[in-house]
Amino acid sequence: MERHLAAILYADVAGYSRLTGYDEEKTHKQLDISLNLLTSLIEKHGGQKIHEAGDAILGEFKSVTEAVATAVEFQRQMSEQNMGIPEEERFLFRVGVNLGEVIHDRDDIYGDGVNLAARIQELAEPGNVCISGAVYEQIAGKTDQVFDDLGHRKLKNIAQPVRIYQTRFANLQSGGEDQPGWPYLTSAKKKPLATGGCLCRGVRFETFEEPILVAYCHCRFCQLATGAPLNAAAVYQKAAVRFFGDEPKMYTSSLIGERGFCGNCGTTLFTNHYAPDEGDYYSIRLGAMDNLADFPPTAHYGVESQVPWLDINDDLPRIRTDDDPEMQRRWAAVGRPDPADQLPSSLRNIS
Repeated sequence: MERHLAAILYADVAGYSRLTGYDEEKTHKQLDISLNLLTSLIEKHGGQKIHEAGDAILGEFKSVTEAVATAVEFQRQMSEQNMGIPEEERFLFRVGVNLGEVIHDRDDIYGDGVNLAARIQELAEPGNVCISGAVYEQIAGKTDQVFDDLGHRKLKNIAQPVRIYQTRFANLQSGGEDQPGWPYLTSAKKKPLATGGCLCRGVRFETFEEPILVAYCHCRFCQLATGAPLNAAAVYQKAAVRFFGDEPKMYTSSLIGERGFCGNCGTTLFTNHYAPDEGDYYSIRLGAMDNLADFPPTAHYGVESQVPWLDINDDLPRIRTDDDPEMQRRWAAVGRPDPADQLPSSLRNIS
């Protein structure tokens, strides 16, 4: 058996059983047309169709760029074919592309690379293409196609989470031009960049822009609020965050901020910063994010309260609260009290 690295394309029809029930003969005819189109595009881009299985098709490429080009061109042509057709009757494919090692045996291919391509396909929205992080690294800068980073996803029967990217087609948007953004940008016109919420899922939130900062916080207030030796949070402009579901309960933890939590399960969710000007941002707890692996901290804050036995060996900058001009400005606006005076004496020191 031969093993080698290959780009694998896997495509499947979304809602095929529903379409068959609606009009079996028409659906079968459309499937034949669509699979022939994809087969011709695979060959056009130097790939090889390995097999068809019902409404699915598997293709192999030596070039990652050509595999992605095939998937994108196919979806664009399918989109054109679906114009003017009622939404419930549209023939939509999900396509997944992966880069991995395959095993050739009896005119077929096997291996984790193939399995992963099939799982990635399942994540794609109908009419869209999802690719693995390994594929994205190979095509970055080589295509004009815009991809949104969907973060790390846990896939069925795949041991490790896989980073997933999805195509963003202008005709799938509600209007306007595509805007370049940070690596985790997901079009706010289409769906939020990130989502999260509490343990009982009563309080939910979604964000539509990049965070201003992602950092660890060792300050004593965060230690007490989270019940942990440190907090990790992403700071957002308030306009970029939407809460829904149950209304969070609020606790005024200091003269310059209040903390939001779920009144049912108790999950601490965010800090609402205010004073001197009511503030304009939230610090969202990373632990409340659905995909917290996508938000690596870039600094340590409040290190004057870091516990002695907690040693995170990284080269991130360390910031004391009394060295932060913005924090000092906020405290000065409320009379510059000693923050420690707002805590019971038994809770002020940790060393």
